[in-house]
Amino acid sequence: MLKKIKHLSLALPLMVGAISVQAKPLSLERIFDDPSLSGKSPVQLKFSPDGSRVTYLQGKSDDYNRYDLWEYNLKDNTNRVLVDSAKLFSGPENLSDEEKARRERQRIFGKGILEYKWSKDGKALLFPLNGDLYYYDLASAKSKKLTDTETFETDARFSPKGNYVSFIREQNLFALELESGKEIQLSKDGGGVIKNGMAEFVAQEEMSRMTGYWWSGDETKIAYTRVDETPVKEAIRNEIYADEVKLFNQRYPFTGTDNVKIQLGVVKLNDQKVDWIDLGKDEDIYIARAKWLNDGNTLSYQWQNRSQHKLELRFYNSETKAQKVALTENSETWINLHFDLEFFKRQKTLCMGI
Repeated sequence: MLKKIKHLSLALPLMVGAISVQAKPLSLERIFDDPSLSGKSPVQLKFSPDGSRVTYLQGKSDDYNRYDLWEYNLKDNTNRVLVDSAKLFSGPENLSDEEKARRERQRIFGKGILEYKWSKDGKALLFPLNGDLYYYDLASAKSKKLTDTETFETDARFSPKGNYVSFIREQNLFALELESGKEIQLSKDGGGVIKNGMAEFVAQEEMSRMTGYWWSGDETKIAYTRVDETPVKEAIRNEIYADEVKLFNQRYPFTGTDNVKIQLGVVKLNDQKVDWIDLGKDEDIYIARAKWLNDGNTLSYQWQNRSQHKLELRFYNSETKAQKVALTENSETWINLHFDLEFFKRQKTLCMGI
């Protein structure tokens, strides 16, 4: 790890590059305008799984807000563009209100390639562009378009073994088999007030849970949430622009008012059958976290009451449908959530921060 950090510290100046500008007076408009006065900087730096390279996103020299996918090779100390976003798509994006809100909550700004993921074997990269998904193969240095629809595919990721790509489309959960290109629709009632595999407003804003689905390690199942926003009242939200103000209706869970109704289920890829987990009689709850154990059959999820005074770590066996409470945490005020939960592979032991 120290070696990686050393390589990265040497690489950063090369990524940013030298910027030579003539000194001139700065106006208030320029100080707060894009691009930043520091110039274009790399974002979303990630080591490849084998540690041989660092990938990152960087704005174009003539358009700092349009990002391309780059790599820095640790062996020969060179930078190169892997994917030029403008060559794949250069027009304006028409974002839905849902996608705008998702990007804002995740602090995703700009255009072009704004996020990407490595495959576990380090042979490919997955990224969205203009609502469609692309697969970049490092061996051939070519990008392949996986989806071509009028709607946006979001929250895309590789399955644990890299045989599938999963995503959300029109509030439903899908999996795409990479070898055959076959799409598998795993939920079908999404739309309107029903959202499958998507984190609800409170989960995103207050719990930092930005997804609503989780792959099992053996790739045979996906756990996902089904959210019904019917109980949540609509409010009027305004967006202020330089020359106009737009008004939108949005379901917003004000303090003390009704929250969404949430279900947690496990769907099998082979037959798309869903088993819904019994979450108890109290429906006014949160699903704070979910994570599969290494056996591929046991799903852990963190159940929290509305007041956030109580948190239960529950284990659900997807084969026997049995479940148990493994750990309970109580607080007189509230319980702070975190992501410090790991399951050991060779022992039936967990490590959890409290």
